[in-house]
Parts: sequence; C-alpha cells; structure tokens
Amino acid sequence: MPSARRVNWAKFRVTVVCLVALLILFTLVYLLTGGTLFQQKATVYMYIPDATGLAQDSPVRVDGIGVGKVKSVSLTGSREPNRVVKVTISVQRDRLASIPDDSFAQLGTDSLIGDKYVDITSGRNPNHIAPNGEITYKAQTDLMKSLDLSQFQQQLRIVDATLTEIEQGRSRVGQFVLGEEMYTSLLKYFSELQSGIRAAADVNSSLGRALYSDELYRQISDPIAEFDRSLARIQSGQGTAGSLFRDTAQYAQLRAGAHDLLSSLASLRSQEFMRSDRLYVDWNRAAISLIDSVDQMNASPLLNTSAAYDNLNGFAREWRDTVRDFREHPAKFLRLKVF
Repeated sequence: MPSARRVNWAKFRVTVVCLVALLILFTLVYLLTGGTLFQQKATVYMYIPDATGLAQDSPVRVDGIGVGKVKSVSLTGSREPNRVVKVTISVQRDRLASIPDDSFAQLGTDSLIGDKYVDITSGRNPNHIAPNGEITYKAQTDLMKSLDLSQFQQQLRIVDATLTEIEQGRSRVGQFVLGEEMYTSLLKYFSELQSGIRAAADVNSSLGRALYSDELYRQISDPIAEFDRSLARIQSGQGTAGSLFRDTAQYAQLRAGAHDLLSSLASLRSQEFMRSDRLYVDWNRAAISLIDSVDQMNASPLLNTSAAYDNLNGFAREWRDTVRDFREHPAKFLRLKVF
C-alpha cells in the first residue's frame, strides 16, 4: 500500500496538471475569441427585408474593419417590406464611438458560396449611435439598373479590338502567341547565357581561374600575410619601427625635449619684458612712433606725386641712350692726343 507521502505527491501532480490544462484552455478560448472575451459589448439592431446568407456569428464591419458579430437573426412579423427580419448585432462598446448615428448598413458577400456580412458605412454626424440603437439599412443597388449600357458596349469594342490584334499578330502579345520573333530572341538570349556560363566554367579564362584555382586567393592572402609578418617584426623590436615601439630612449628624449620647451616658456614668462608694464609702454610708444614715421613718409611729395619717378625714369633713359651710343660709336667719346 503506497505511503501517505506518495499519495500527497500524486494529488499535487494531478492538481498541477489540471491547473495547467485549465490555463491552456483559457488561453485558447481567449485567442479564439480574438482577445475580446472580457470586453464590454453593446447591442444594436437592424431591420432588413431578406436574411439569405446571413446567420449567427456573421462578421460585422465598419468601413472594412471588424467591430463585432451578428448575435441573432429573427422574424419580426411586420408587414413592412424592409422590416421583415430583425438582426441583433453585438458590437464592442468602445467601437460605438466610431459609428455615427447617420451611418447605414448593407449586406455584402464574403465568399464565393454566398456567406454574407454586415457592412456599415460611416456617416458624418458627430454624434455616435447609442446602445440598443438602430442602424439604417440600405439595399444594394441592382447591377443591371446601374449598368451604363453605352459604356459597357464601348468596353466590349475595346476588348474585341484587343483580341483582333492578338489574332492578327499586330500587338506584342499577338507576336508572342503567333510569331516566332520573340521565341527566336529568347532562344538567342538563352544561348548567349549558356555560352557565358561555359566561358565562366572554363579554367583557361580569367573568371574560371578565379573560381577553380587559388590564384585570386593568393593575391588576397599574400598581402595580408606580409602585413602580419610586418606587425610581428614590429612587435619583436626589429627595424626602425620596432625599435621605436620597444626602446624607451626616443620616448624619454621626446619627453625631455617637451620638458625643456616648458622650462623655456616658463623662463620667458618670468623675464622682465613679459612682466614689466614700463617696457610694454615703451614698446607701444616705439611702435606708434614707427607707424607715424611710415605715415609721414607715405604723405611726403616724394611718394604722393610722380615727379620724382619721372625724373628718375628720364635719367635712366638718358643713361641708357648714352651707354648705347658709347657702345656703338666709342670714337665720339675716346679722343687720343699725341704730344
């Protein structure tokens, strides 16, 4: 006979399995209901002349978005043609705000076998429909009454012309169906494609060598291997770069140079020239005096007028002419006297 401990353990396992099964069942029910199991519902009504294809749980949509289901379909016993059937609709309460009270409903076909749904078209009234309110039903327009025969005939002529062009081979579709030009071009294209594939598969071509040999791999791997060897040499201290990384003398030299530069700047900062206001004033006076001298020189007639330039230019021309005349006729200037 099992002990009390084993019996209690078996009861505990059975309880856990039942709880897990109930949780799974609850989750399935919640998912099958679309997550609306605990949402508050509101009831609205609609009266229609015929409920063919409409049944309980048929979907209800507002502008193509599902908001509820048909709760029941029943006869009213009314003599009015448009109020023969009463349709009770269950709508999510929070969706009533998206259904204005001037909205109207129609029956649409949801599949090829005739299953119908309630299609509500939103109105423009700012007030929304109240719970237990009524939605106005609007019958579907008869296709034959709304069909424009002249326009339909024109469309038939266009279709007939298109089919005639196809039969006579005047259009691209007709050439594809009746002619061989497109077939020939496609065959030529596939032949070129096949030739390209064969050329790629040939080991004598550049593409074939890249695919079937290690030439391209070596072209890529050799520079990488050389770069790796260079890094290894640098890490081992070989070469100029290796000594720069492994030897601290250059770093110490650079640091000493930076320290000397800082010391020089500190010494320069402590000089009397950098600290004395009197020297600063004297330098300013000297600079101002130099600027005044330059201004006076610029204001002098020697630089403001062209007289001095013209005199120098005339003197240079005369000197040039004299030198040229001396070179061409030296006898005019060299005179020898015999005593």
